[in-house]
Amino acid sequence: MKRILLICFFLLTGLAAPAAAQMSSAAGTVGNIERVLPFAKKVERELAERGAVVAIVARMGRDPAQMPGDVGKYTHVGIWVYSEVTAADGSTVNTYAIYNLYQDADDQGRSTLVQDFPVEFFASVFELNAGIVIPTPELQAELLRVVTSPAYRALHVPEYSVVANPYEWRYQNCTNFIMALLVAAIYDTDDRRTISGHLRAHYEPRDIKLGGVTRALGSVFVDGFATSDHRGAPLRTSTYDSIVAFLTRYGLADAVLEVTESNVREEKIAGR
Repeated sequence: MKRILLICFFLLTGLAAPAAAQMSSAAGTVGNIERVLPFAKKVERELAERGAVVAIVARMGRDPAQMPGDVGKYTHVGIWVYSEVTAADGSTVNTYAIYNLYQDADDQGRSTLVQDFPVEFFASVFELNAGIVIPTPELQAELLRVVTSPAYRALHVPEYSVVANPYEWRYQNCTNFIMALLVAAIYDTDDRRTISGHLRAHYEPRDIKLGGVTRALGSVFVDGFATSDHRGAPLRTSTYDSIVAFLTRYGLADAVLEVTESNVREEKIAGR
């Protein structure tokens, strides 16, 4: 019955179901390993050729036409770290280990920190399209320090909302988590109040425009859609685009790329 109500709710409101947006298994249509594997290797190669030890990579897990237009086309963002990994046979390989906050498949109002690898990251996406921002070498080093320290888990909020307020700590989604990690890296702090202060002063999240009925009924019908942390104010949350805007505005990005199966497009960064 709950599933029927949920489907009816989305048909009436036009709001894309957030349930699969940030799960470890995306709700897309590309599941062919013969396409996913070469694409994952292509993304790794683009990062390696640019000397990226740490990068922020986004995937297109759902049809952008089903998402609120303010969200952009990417539904999940993870931190890629170049690592030496031990294979099942005991050998070691160099690849990118990916640090993710994923919505829990069994309890969609909760999230879990999960480490996976490029092929898993792009499995079952809607389209093989990656948004990439490579931080400056200095920020890469600081971000690596944070994700390999106790601060990484200390800054995780298990209560999940797809429209979580990045200035508050009641709920969290993957993009808000990455913004918290970035601020922790930039200012060398894991204090939540200090991080919130820096976010309010320097970071502009994306406004999410939903109708009043959609906003009011979302939390009733959909696990993982909570708005109480906005306290009646307009809904604002982090997106891949707002993360890129923050990093480029303050000169903290070395490169911004879009990678598809057939093309690599690098954006021009002002001042570089």
